Amino acid sequence: MNRKTSERGELAVMHIAALRLAVGLLGEREGAGWWTSAFLSPTSNSFLEPVFGGNTFQARYHGVLEAARRVHDERIGVGLVFHLFRLPESMEQRLFECVQSGCSELAKTISSPDSAKATLQGLVTKEVAAKSGPALIALSEAIEGAGWISEAASLYSAAFSAGVQCFPYCPSER
Repeated sequence: MNRKTSERGELAVMHIAALRLAVGLLGEREGAGWWTSAFLSPTSNSFLEPVFGGNTFQARYHGVLEAARRVHDERIGVGLVFHLFRLPESMEQRLFECVQSGCSELAKTISSPDSAKATLQGLVTKEVAAKSGPALIALSEAIEGAGWISEAASLYSAAFSAGVQCFPYCPSER
């Protein structure tokens, strides 16, 4: 793998982590209410810091990741599909490393609902009609690429704007 490909891959991983955080915050109980968690609320630090100390950001990320994953799995199903909150193991490992090393940059994504909306809009490349429920997006071969990220961001953005729940997913190749 050449350096340019590696840099593109790392940028895609950072975009996925930022998209997870933005959708995670906007989907929480104080936002659209897609899941009942409040891991990314301004008050969550006061509860998490005594337990997690310097790893509070990672705890918040993993908390909202699990809350969103459960709702997506419930609506889409588990098995032969991938979605923003359940990706192939190799991608999940890269995301874990990204979150461990990129805390300060990623924390800007969730500093407020407006910053989450701005992050989401920054990943949108085209306007789409809002869809309610599961929405098929890219083919599984593209999951390692970056094209599906903007497609998912577009669907999430449209759904939040329209006040509907949308769960973009990709079929797995198995």
